[in-house]
Amino acid sequence: MCWWLRRPRVFFVWLKSLRFFRDTKTEERLLEWKKKWEEEEKKRISLEDRLKKLELEHQVSAQDKGSLKTENNRLTTILKKASKEADEIQARLLQEQNEREKVQQERSKLQDANQKLQQDLSSYQQQLLLRESEKKALKNELQALQIKFNDQTTLLNDRTRELRGAQAFLSTADTLSGAEVIRLVDELNQEIMQTAAFISDSFDFARKPEHRDEIKEASARTGELIGPAMTSLLGTVQHGEDPLLIQIALQAATVEFSRWIIMTWDFDGLQAEQPLAEIYGDVRETESQAVSGRWRALTRSHAQKVALQETDVHSTMVAHISDTLVVVMIAAGCTKNYEDVYRDFTMKFGERVSNIVRMATRLNRAMGEEVTSADLWPTHAAAGERFDTESMKDFDEGSGAQSGVVLCTTALGLQRSEKVGNGEGAENRMFTLAKPKVALEAIADGMEREAELSGD
Repeated sequence: MCWWLRRPRVFFVWLKSLRFFRDTKTEERLLEWKKKWEEEEKKRISLEDRLKKLELEHQVSAQDKGSLKTENNRLTTILKKASKEADEIQARLLQEQNEREKVQQERSKLQDANQKLQQDLSSYQQQLLLRESEKKALKNELQALQIKFNDQTTLLNDRTRELRGAQAFLSTADTLSGAEVIRLVDELNQEIMQTAAFISDSFDFARKPEHRDEIKEASARTGELIGPAMTSLLGTVQHGEDPLLIQIALQAATVEFSRWIIMTWDFDGLQAEQPLAEIYGDVRETESQAVSGRWRALTRSHAQKVALQETDVHSTMVAHISDTLVVVMIAAGCTKNYEDVYRDFTMKFGERVSNIVRMATRLNRAMGEEVTSADLWPTHAAAGERFDTESMKDFDEGSGAQSGVVLCTTALGLQRSEKVGNGEGAENRMFTLAKPKVALEAIADGMEREAELSGD
């Protein structure tokens, strides 16, 4: 830089000293130089200001350089961390993008499946509407068929009842065979015999004067049931050592009562025993076996239902038989009076008598209702009748008797009668399925007698 620029005051002084040398041109030059100097001075001042500013900025820059370096290190660390996080974020973003693509694929599949389901649903709805329409049509058809079926069922029931009514009179099928009926009769006979034996061995017999009136009354009653001959023997034979005659009398009374139970139409509940028997006799004479057999079965079944309840019939029959057997023992000279004997009898033998009634009632139904192809009935021999080996068996099988007089019946027999043909050419065929057993009057021969009780 020129010296005069650095020392302008000196320069101007010097210029003033040279005034005498100046001229007009010189003066102009000086003015130009002065302008130039002023401009240069302004430039210098400006440059100095800029230099100071630059120096100041340089100082500030030097001061900030350390902090900038520290900041730069910090920012570098942050940048590295941010870069690492960015990489991780990018990796996660890539993973999420892959997952999103998978979700998009699944969504696409689900949308396709949903679309297919919607199509299927629409198809099913159409099918359902079609089925509903068909259902209504079928329901209407079913209702029509149901009405028709009900009409047919009503008609069928009417025809069935009519057919059953016809079959009831036309069918000859039995629900029980003859062999089964024979077995039932044998079982009844065995039960009667055993019961009579047990009863006769369970009481003591010795006529006492104080029982004379009871014995007289009892003898009158037994005479009607088992006959005067047996009644007389009961009152004269000593039974203390051997009660065989009492057993036979008890058997005879029970057999006779059982025969009535088997043969009865209504257990006397309608008081129509004789009229029904006569009507059946006429039906049997004029109608075929099938018709008469079914008439018998139906009439007996309904007559018994109307007459009495089954439980009432049973208890009534048990009471009658028990009373009859006690009366027989009183007539034979039982040591106890009627009330005591009856009480002991019912306690010891009530169940056995009840069983006999059940067995006889079963035979009533078997012979009266379950066998219609023929007529079956229990047989017996009347007291005083001549013994016939063709139609009877001797109670005492070891005696070898071929003749004699019947004292009483001890076991029921069984007879079968079947009507063959119709009209004038019809005939009844008779068969003996089992012979009744009878006790002969000779059985009392040799038994020790005692005098009848006399009045006072």
